Amino acid sequence: MKKRIIVSVIALPLLVLLIFFAPLGAFGCFAGLVSCIAATEFLRCTETSLNKRITAYTAAVAASIPILTAFSLTVFIMPVFFALITALFAELLISFRFEKPMDIETVANCVFTGAVMPMLLSALVRLGDTQEASVYILLPFVTAFSCDSGAYFAGMAFGRHKLAPRLSPNKTIEGSIGGFFGSVLFMLIYGLVLRSAGFEVDLTVMALFGFLGGLMCQFGDLCFSAIKRVCGAKDFGGVIPGHGGVLDRFDSIYFAAPLIEILVLWTTPILPR
Repeated sequence: MKKRIIVSVIALPLLVLLIFFAPLGAFGCFAGLVSCIAATEFLRCTETSLNKRITAYTAAVAASIPILTAFSLTVFIMPVFFALITALFAELLISFRFEKPMDIETVANCVFTGAVMPMLLSALVRLGDTQEASVYILLPFVTAFSCDSGAYFAGMAFGRHKLAPRLSPNKTIEGSIGGFFGSVLFMLIYGLVLRSAGFEVDLTVMALFGFLGGLMCQFGDLCFSAIKRVCGAKDFGGVIPGHGGVLDRFDSIYFAAPLIEILVLWTTPILPR
């Protein structure tokens, strides 16, 4: 727990600085790095015998999609995706030279990690094209990290009833409620901070964002937990002390960011005065 808190205290201010003071391209490169490492971790967990060549170009495509999005080069996303599909099926055909050819599930896993997951994560970058880019990019992080922290501390303090014991033994109903409370509370606090900075903020809509964001965060967390349980893994990796792998830390972002993007397209809770 000590490592978890120390990493959070160091990483969160750096993330805020990156979002508010660096150009969108720099944030896109950060999202690309996250996407690349997450793809590698996912494949390492689900594909125990996958060769390094397939992992390398799947991770490269995963990295490229958020970066291309950030630099307004989305016209190249389809060619990159097509190249990945072509390469994967070429690998499938070549593998028939051997006694045991590559499984079709491997192709599906690589498409999911190399294309689908990066497109979901790129919602963070696409939020950078909104009128108040920086304040909107931070929304998925606020709801995800506050939901995770609220669930963690509420579960530690009050957790008695298991939420999904076969899927995630440590998660409790009390922790889940704490996650919703934390997400709504910190989204409202974020709204008040923006108001004090001169923005017009609809706090009712922000609370709704917090609730729905908390719902998607917990859903995403459980989805990736299910993948780990199927593969018999405790964590996707160990590069972040106290948190596990990059995908263990960003799993809920993959669901929260697209939802926030959709909600922002439907309504505008934050406006400049």
